[in-house]
Amino acid sequence: MSSNLLTIEDFPSRALQSSRRIRILLPHDYRVTAARRYPVLYAHDGQNLFADSESFSGQGWHLDRILGDLIGSGQIEPLILVAIDHAGSGRLAEFAHQDRIHDGQFISARGSRYEEFLAAELKPHIDHLFLTRPEPRANVLMGSSMGGLVSLNIGLRRSHLFGAIAALSPSCWWNPDSFKADLRQYQAALSGLKIWLDIGGREGRYGDDVEEIAAYIAQLSEHDEKMLRYDLDPAADHSERAWRNRVHLPLKFLFGVNRK
Repeated sequence: MSSNLLTIEDFPSRALQSSRRIRILLPHDYRVTAARRYPVLYAHDGQNLFADSESFSGQGWHLDRILGDLIGSGQIEPLILVAIDHAGSGRLAEFAHQDRIHDGQFISARGSRYEEFLAAELKPHIDHLFLTRPEPRANVLMGSSMGGLVSLNIGLRRSHLFGAIAALSPSCWWNPDSFKADLRQYQAALSGLKIWLDIGGREGRYGDDVEEIAAYIAQLSEHDEKMLRYDLDPAADHSERAWRNRVHLPLKFLFGVNRK
């Protein structure tokens, strides 16, 4: 684990009515006295983003190594990673903006509270402590599965704060009709967002509706491939390993030094 990784074990949240572990990975050239400021990547499911031993599946993303390699080789600009642990058994509710019956259980959505936590509590704290860049495009949301869905929902509603989204295998199946209605409602905000969407060809029902949602976003926003990228990996399943293997693609799309 990187020596530039800082941990807040119990970040308190009124919005969530609980506390959460937050890990902040600083770039190796970070200096508190420097004039340089950095973009920030806010990533959900923090337990899965680092070591295999912490991930529920036994397969971690090793995101600290991936970022180190991409930054060190000059493929992406230096950035600050803010990894947010999920709520354990409350994860589905916290990452959902719409209620749903899932596997026979009613899930009462708490996504608006998680959104408030991120926008009104965590982000101001990070901006106060670190040399962050204020423009929305320099503040990126990233997640997979339900973490991808909540990234899209928060980005729509808080585009003045978060101007870019990396949604890996987003759970567009959760409530696709309601999500389409939200896309229409926030169409004005949608036009300014830079968005990465992807899916694997072996994800089964978890891949439902992603291609359709990508096409709908393109239709509503008139985005071209510089602002909206949809990627299909035919061999990929719905797993931490699959996301680890392709996370470099959205990172280069959103933080690449040669992006236009």
